[in-house]
Amino acid sequence: MSSLEQEKRRKAEKPVISAERAVQLAKELYGLDVVAGSLKELDSYDDRNFYLRATHARPDALSDPRDCNGTRDGEVQHFVLKIHNGVESLAPAFIDCQNQAMICVRRGAGCWSPRALPSVHGETIARATAPLASGIEREHAVRLLPFRPSGLFADVPLTLTLLRNLGTATARLSASLADFDHPAAHREHVWDLAHAPNVRPLLVHAPAERHALLAGVLDEFESSVRPLAPQLRMAAIHGDVNDQNVLVDAGGTQVLGIIDFGDMTYSWLVNEIAIATAYALIALHYSARTAGTAGVAAPPALSELEVAIAMTSSYAAEMTALGQRGLTVAEWAVLPTLIACRITVSLIVGAYSSAQDPANEYLKLTQLPGWEALKRLRAVPAPELAAQLSAAAALLSTPFWQPPHWKKNNDENTVVDLHTLEHRAYLEHFGVQAKLSMAIATVLKERPANPLLAVAELLSPLLNKSK
Repeated sequence: MSSLEQEKRRKAEKPVISAERAVQLAKELYGLDVVAGSLKELDSYDDRNFYLRATHARPDALSDPRDCNGTRDGEVQHFVLKIHNGVESLAPAFIDCQNQAMICVRRGAGCWSPRALPSVHGETIARATAPLASGIEREHAVRLLPFRPSGLFADVPLTLTLLRNLGTATARLSASLADFDHPAAHREHVWDLAHAPNVRPLLVHAPAERHALLAGVLDEFESSVRPLAPQLRMAAIHGDVNDQNVLVDAGGTQVLGIIDFGDMTYSWLVNEIAIATAYALIALHYSARTAGTAGVAAPPALSELEVAIAMTSSYAAEMTALGQRGLTVAEWAVLPTLIACRITVSLIVGAYSSAQDPANEYLKLTQLPGWEALKRLRAVPAPELAAQLSAAAALLSTPFWQPPHWKKNNDENTVVDLHTLEHRAYLEHFGVQAKLSMAIATVLKERPANPLLAVAELLSPLLNKSK
């Protein structure tokens, strides 16, 4: 079965589960006594997810202080009951892949994820019968996961601090999965950017006026990305670090964890940061959702370049700090196109999915902001943006030209710690967003053998002037 056929079947085989049935399953499969009135269905593409609060008599099996979802000894805890669609329910190996990957991340470099909790029979994948929309009864896979009370990336203001922390968390996710593998991760998946052009048949579901731009991105993948495929590193990736899957603290500055491993695949490593950056760019234009077609959206507080630099430079720096390689020359070269591909795939598959399930508002979340983000992103040629991102990452992460202090405006009494500056202030001083970014790109192109020395020479007049 092709990945497109699987995607279509997922929508058709979404289980029908009432609130009463969810409470019953929580009790029968996991021994949970659900607190009255606490159960709430969560948004989902093709599964049924229920948030609930419950008590239980299984603290050794269901409680872990790292989950921050309650306390032991029978006190109320927060959970998510997940009933899988019919397609994944027939592929328990892939659900096991998700479970094993979450364990790997929990043991990794400081990025929290949930875990599959055992049923009363000790199973991390339970089974239950439920009907489909067609009325046909099917056996579905069921999992229970801890719910960590927190905010969502989608619901907090976008700041450079938060973006840098998300880039760092994404790198920790990559590093945690660096040695992970599972046979079920080697699969064809419609959301895998390595096969982005596979969504082309669904393009008919997108508005006609968008076809040219969307098709152009897929064409660029064929001409610019595919030839470099042999040079792109492979790894198991989460594959869906989006604004709905990133947990943040109450202040909206720290990333607490990453959830939902349902789009895992063995693919190009660079796809992980490409996907995370794509959704950060979409989030930048969330005001477009409320503006509508007639209204005017408020201009974003940050630029697309600032968002992309904050995400990609922090990712590259953290990968290096964790003993991994940041991004290779080939990966920087394809990154802008892959970011555009993820937005394109989201728009095309989202349009198709919305046509199949018009009442599901969750499927429409990224349509307007995604389109705005893609238009703005494509206003800069991919090679130019790749040069800007790679040059800025080198500028912002290399100790050679990040001196501990810098005297501002020739004032002997004013000393600024560069490590505490927002990217915006740093970039404004060095001019990376304007002419200097292109000068750096030119120098890097002309001096590929020793790029750091070339950039250092370019910046030395500015550094000397600021002393």
